[in-house]
Amino acid sequence: MTRCLFSLPVMLLVLLLTSCGQSTDPANPGSSVWPTVKPKDATGTVNTDTEQPGTDEPATDEADTDPGTDPATTDEADATDPVQDAVQPGTDEPDAILQPDGNVQPDSNVQPDVVVPPDVQPDNGSLPDGTKPKCIDEDGDGFGKFCVAGLDCDDFNPNFAKACPDCTGGNVPGCACKGIAAPCYSGDANWVGKGICKAGVQPCKDGFWGICNGETMPENELCDNLDNDCDGQTDEGVKSSCGTCDMSCSQQGMGPQVGNAFELNSENSTGVGLDQNGYIVIDQQKISLNLKYIWVANSSENTVSKVDCKTGAEVGRYRVCGNPSRTSVDLEGSVWVGCRGNGSVAKIMAEEKQCVDKNGNGVIETSKDLNGDKKISQNEMVGNAEGQDECVKFIVHPPGAGMARAAGVDKENYAWIGDWNSARLNRLHPDTGQTVESIQLKSSPYGIVIDQKGIIWTAGLGNDPLCRTDPVTKAHTCIGHPGSTYGINVDKFGKIWMGGGVGALRYDPLTGQFNQIAGVQGSSGIATSNDGFVYTANDGCSCITKIDAQTLTKIGEVGCGGQPHGIALDYDGFVWAVNLGGNSVGKIDPKAMQLVGVYPVGSGPYTYSDMTGYTLNYFTAPKGQYVATFFGGTSSNPIMVGSHKVKWQTIAVESDLPEKTSVQVRYRTGDDAKQLELAKWTEPLAFPPAVFPLDVSKSAAATGLMLQVELQLITSEKGFSPVVKSVTATAKVE
Repeated sequence: MTRCLFSLPVMLLVLLLTSCGQSTDPANPGSSVWPTVKPKDATGTVNTDTEQPGTDEPATDEADTDPGTDPATTDEADATDPVQDAVQPGTDEPDAILQPDGNVQPDSNVQPDVVVPPDVQPDNGSLPDGTKPKCIDEDGDGFGKFCVAGLDCDDFNPNFAKACPDCTGGNVPGCACKGIAAPCYSGDANWVGKGICKAGVQPCKDGFWGICNGETMPENELCDNLDNDCDGQTDEGVKSSCGTCDMSCSQQGMGPQVGNAFELNSENSTGVGLDQNGYIVIDQQKISLNLKYIWVANSSENTVSKVDCKTGAEVGRYRVCGNPSRTSVDLEGSVWVGCRGNGSVAKIMAEEKQCVDKNGNGVIETSKDLNGDKKISQNEMVGNAEGQDECVKFIVHPPGAGMARAAGVDKENYAWIGDWNSARLNRLHPDTGQTVESIQLKSSPYGIVIDQKGIIWTAGLGNDPLCRTDPVTKAHTCIGHPGSTYGINVDKFGKIWMGGGVGALRYDPLTGQFNQIAGVQGSSGIATSNDGFVYTANDGCSCITKIDAQTLTKIGEVGCGGQPHGIALDYDGFVWAVNLGGNSVGKIDPKAMQLVGVYPVGSGPYTYSDMTGYTLNYFTAPKGQYVATFFGGTSSNPIMVGSHKVKWQTIAVESDLPEKTSVQVRYRTGDDAKQLELAKWTEPLAFPPAVFPLDVSKSAAATGLMLQVELQLITSEKGFSPVVKSVTATAKVE
C-alpha cells in the first residue's frame, strides 16, 4: 500500500490524510479503512470517540497541534515520540513502524497512527494536566496505544501484541486465515508418506490459524519392522547380524559374497582351488598333505606301514587283524584294512589329531620314528596286541565274514569290503565300522574298484569272471574274460583294467569288448593315472610296465628294487611299487622312467589295492573338500562374547550346481578345538535333493561354541564342478 509521512508539519496534516488513500484492514481482508486519527476536544483531551475498524467513515482530527511546537518541523525521528517511522534509505516510503519494544511491525499488518506531539503525549503517557489518556485497544487483548500493558504490534489480531510473526510465509498459528482447515507438516516435506511420518491438520477457527495437530515426526530407528526415521529403510543399523530383531542371534559367513574372502590351506581344504571370482571349485592338482601317504599291509607280521610319499620315511606302523592284505584310503586320508586271517576289518586314522585318547591319560599313544632313522622298529610300536595303538580307530568283524580279500571306498566315504568265503559285499559305516548293507555275489571277490558312476566292479582270481554290481538297484552281472586275472582298476575314461596272467587286460563297459595289451608280462597289481597312462606290477621281471591307455600300447619298463606285487600313484604323480620279495617300496619317476628310491617297510608287504587314495579321489569320487570353522563365542555381536552355551540354528551354502555335480554337507560342534576334533561328524547330506538353508536348531549335535562345516564338492564327470560362493551359519545364545 502507499503510505504518507506522518511527521510532516501539522498544518499540512488534513491535506495529507486526504491524499494518502485507503489501506487494507488485516482483520477484514478486502475492506478498506482510513488511518485512524485521534482528535482532541476543546479541553485539550484526546478524543477517543473514533469509528470502529472496518467502517467506511474516517475519523477526523479537530486540532493536532500544540502551542509548544514549531509548525515547520520536518519528519526527523523525534526521540521523544514513542512511535517512529523506519524509512528505507533513499526512499520516501516507510518500510515498517518500529515499536518501542524493538519489534518490527510488517507494513502489511500495520494501521498507522498520526504521531501525537510530545507535549500532548509525553513519554510517561500523561497529558499536560496530568491525566491519563484512554487506552486504545482495537483487538481487546489489553495491549495498544496508551495502554498500561504496552503497545500492540498488531492491534487487529488478539493473538499477537509484543511480537508479531511474518504472516506471509505460511499458515502461521495465530495469523489470519480463511476456510476451515489445511494439511500441515512442520518437518521436512520429503519425510511425509515414508515410514511412520505423516502430515497433520491445521484448523482455521474464528479467522485465525490454530496449531498443527496429528503430524508424526521421525524418531530413532527401532527394530520393530517399521521405518521409524522415515528414510525409506526398515530397521537399518539396529538388527542383529542374523537380520532379525533377536539380538541373541549371530550370523557369520565366509566367501566374497559376504565380504570375507575364502582362504584355502592344507588344514581346511583338499582338491579345491579358487576361480577368478574367488569362489571354491574342484582342482585336483591341489590335493592336501593329509593324503600324502602310502599304506602298506605287512601280511607276515599283521601290521600296516604308513610311508610318507614325499620322503619315503616310514612314519607309523600299526598292529591290526591277522594277515592283512588290502588297504584302501578314504576321502579323509585314513585307511581301511581288510584281513585274510578271519575276515576282520580295521580302520587307521591318518593324523594324530584325528586319533582318540582311549585310556584317557591325556596323551595319544601311537607309533613314531623316535630315533629318526626313517623306519619304525618293534619297540617304537604301541603294545603287543592288535588295536592298542590309539590311532587304530576300530577293528570290526562283519557278520558271516571269513576272509577279506577286496576293499574299496565309495563317494559317500563308506567302505566296501569283499569277503571271499561268503562271496558277499559288505558296506561299512565310516565312523563305527558297522555293516549297514550286504550284497550277495555270484563270484567271490578278489579285488574291488568303484567307477565314476558308482558301479562296483569285482575281479575274481584266475579265470573267475569280472562282475558288475549296482549298489542302488542291486543289479549284479558277471562277464567272462580271456586268460587269468588278479588286480583291478578303472581309468580316467571309465574303462576297467585287470592285471594277472594276461599281463594287462582292458574292458570297455560301453562296447562289452576286452583288449589285451601286447608285450606285457604277467602281473599282479595295476594302477591308472590321471594323465592317461596305466602301470602294472610285474613280479616276474621285478619291474613295472607303462601303458598308453588310449592307444593300448606298451611304453616301457623300469626296475623297482624288488619283486613288485602291488602298485599305486601318489599325488605328485610318482609311481610306487610294493615289493613283496624285498620288504620294501620303490618310488619311480614315470616321466623319466627312473627309480627314485627304495624304502623299507614291514615283513611280507602284499598290498595291491588303492593304497594312496589316488583312484578314489581322481576317478571314483572326483571331488574337493573345504572345511569352514565358525566361532560362536567370539562373534562381533557383543551379547555372544563370553557365552557359555551357543545353539547353532542354520547352515547355508550359496552355490552354482551344474548338471552332474552336487555338494555334500556335514557338521560337528565343540566348546574348544580339542572337543571339536574329537566330536563325531553328522551324516552327510547331499544338495540336491536337499535345499538350503539347513535347519540344525533341533539337532543335539548343534550345541557348542565352535562349529565346523565340511563341504564335499562332487562331480560325476571331470570338467564339471560345483561353484561355492559362500558358507554362512547362524547361532543363538541360550
